[in-house]
Amino acid sequence: MIAYNKTYIENSLLVKKAKQWYARNLIAAEQMNDIEKQYKSEFYSPAFFIKMGLFIFTLFIVGSATGFYSLIFLNFFTNVNNSGFQIFTCIFFAIGCIASLEVFIKEKKIFRSGIDEALLYSALGFLFTALVQIFGDSFYGDNLGLFYTIIALPILAAAVIRYADTLIALALAICFYAAFFLLLLKLGEIAKMIMPFALMLLSAAIYFKAQQYKQKAQLLYWKQCIIAIECLALLVFYISCNYYVIRQSSVEFFNLNLQEGEDIPLAIVFYILTAIVPILYVYYGLKRKDKVLLWIGLALIAAAALTFKYYFSLGHPEVSLTLAGIIMILIAYISIKYLKTPQKGITFEKEIDEDNFFKTNVEALIIAQSFSQQAESSPTESTTEFGGGEFGGAGSGGKF
Repeated sequence: MIAYNKTYIENSLLVKKAKQWYARNLIAAEQMNDIEKQYKSEFYSPAFFIKMGLFIFTLFIVGSATGFYSLIFLNFFTNVNNSGFQIFTCIFFAIGCIASLEVFIKEKKIFRSGIDEALLYSALGFLFTALVQIFGDSFYGDNLGLFYTIIALPILAAAVIRYADTLIALALAICFYAAFFLLLLKLGEIAKMIMPFALMLLSAAIYFKAQQYKQKAQLLYWKQCIIAIECLALLVFYISCNYYVIRQSSVEFFNLNLQEGEDIPLAIVFYILTAIVPILYVYYGLKRKDKVLLWIGLALIAAAALTFKYYFSLGHPEVSLTLAGIIMILIAYISIKYLKTPQKGITFEKEIDEDNFFKTNVEALIIAQSFSQQAESSPTESTTEFGGGEFGGAGSGGKF
């Protein structure tokens, strides 16, 4: 399954949660120290800028190795009839990157260090290049895109399962949506009528499944991947019902010829969905205290406003933008003042995200640490003698 040490992942997340509790004065400093000693993680996971440096440096090393290899076998690469050697080279480097990644994870205990991401992305890049060279001439048009998305799905799924990378999880979800879209296009005229609703239904199914999987303790190591797919599902759901997207895609993909003054079928439905979906996101985000829904809903309110502004101009754009800015500043100011005092569990103040799984474990850990501290503080017979020349005595003599 996952390549990283599961115990180290759990320990690092438990310590992170304990630090959040310590910052909120829910546990004492002694308990925090005991937790850090008992739940150690040997992962190497540097700060962001160091991670970016290691990522770029690793890509540079991979590129240098590829270039040096190409110089040695230059005659093979310049031979246009020797595509088999090029395919072998891509597969060879893909295997080399994966092998190096596994060694670094096991021996150096890297975790989200920039090195592992660079090696993983390089391996997938080499592998997909080999697939393009193998099957590039076998399919044309939409069939080529559909073939590549379908063949990429199991590869990306295996990478997500093994390395739990968030970007690869997003690529997997996008690839799945692309395959679904290209398959629906083959329905011809029927696709025109069902495409938006089919994508909305698919996104809703993915979102609710992600909600279920996110709560499962055995999928803890892939939680960030699941959250990323959940965010994408929410975005695709709105894109599928946004009036501007529907209108432009109808012209682009379905050759819908609209004369001046004409509108797309069911235009009023998409107008309503464009306006109401972001509001529903915000409403349920506040009601369920779901940050993902809330933040995406707030961002999509701006997208909805821009959509209506594009088709229904209120006059000079500078006047519209100024009025919109003033209204948004007023809404933000009133919201901040209102949420300074928590309202039904929602506040403007920085709130630490709580996870039921970790909350339970940290609570048990705190109780255990409290009992151990009480046991250690119980009276015991002192072995330190005072006075009489013994160690610590006021009249110490020639011995300790």
